Amino acid sequence: MTNLNGIIASLTLVAAVAAGPAVAADQTVTIRFAAHSGGDALACGRTYEGVGATKAAMRLQDFRIYVSAVRLVDEKGREVPVRMTDDGIWQDGGVALLDFENATGNCNGNAATNNVVKGKVPSGRYRGLVFDLGVPMALNHQDPTMAKAPLNVSALSWPWRAGYKHTTIDIDTSSAGKHDAAGFSIHIGATDCGEGPMRAPPSAPCSTQNRPTYRFEAFNAASQTVVLDLAALLAETDITVNMPKTPAGCMSGPNDDDCVGVMRRVGLPFRNQAAKAQAWVRVE
Repeated sequence: MTNLNGIIASLTLVAAVAAGPAVAADQTVTIRFAAHSGGDALACGRTYEGVGATKAAMRLQDFRIYVSAVRLVDEKGREVPVRMTDDGIWQDGGVALLDFENATGNCNGNAATNNVVKGKVPSGRYRGLVFDLGVPMALNHQDPTMAKAPLNVSALSWPWRAGYKHTTIDIDTSSAGKHDAAGFSIHIGATDCGEGPMRAPPSAPCSTQNRPTYRFEAFNAASQTVVLDLAALLAETDITVNMPKTPAGCMSGPNDDDCVGVMRRVGLPFRNQAAKAQAWVRVE
């Protein structure tokens, strides 16, 4: 019996060694986002007052943004990547599309919405959140008609050389009274992408990526939400006027006066001015 017990113990040890060290289990995480105008949730068909430098009125038309490189911050301050769950609709390849419009009222997108990023991280305790606003450079220059969801929406992209719109935010200002602009858009994406055909990737990376990183030292995914505040983003901007001979709003071009306040509050450098701390995304 003693020899048999010894043999069993030896076999058990061999099996444990062959199996290697125990692998830590994963835990699922859901990160919630919300679009607001100040303290009010943004919704299609509703008018919001007191927006921008001139305290004008606006109505939502579109609010869709891409996020990527999502990380949680552990108790030692280390950034741990969230392995996004590919669902074939909103998330794939580490990119997620957040969609806050439902095609009702004055909105011009589609009925489906999404306000979460879902994925997995190693089991543990986490105290913060980091994410990039936009599409990663490696995926940013492709034909959206051939791409997999969520990068297959042509309305959220420019020609391939410029890439995707990291943000597609459109508002109607026709309720603002007498003004020069009937609408205002915030389309942030890469610029300075070199010469060449528009429907082909750039020969070198765009020199201005316009992909800000946001880090929150205190964030609890179980109880808190990341709020994208459009009123805060537009606080320095007069949404009722538009720079002559340019598209309505900010299209990321370095010569567009309508981008000055927007880029500052997004937290991006603009016109040789260093980036300031972002002033439109918060945790609640």
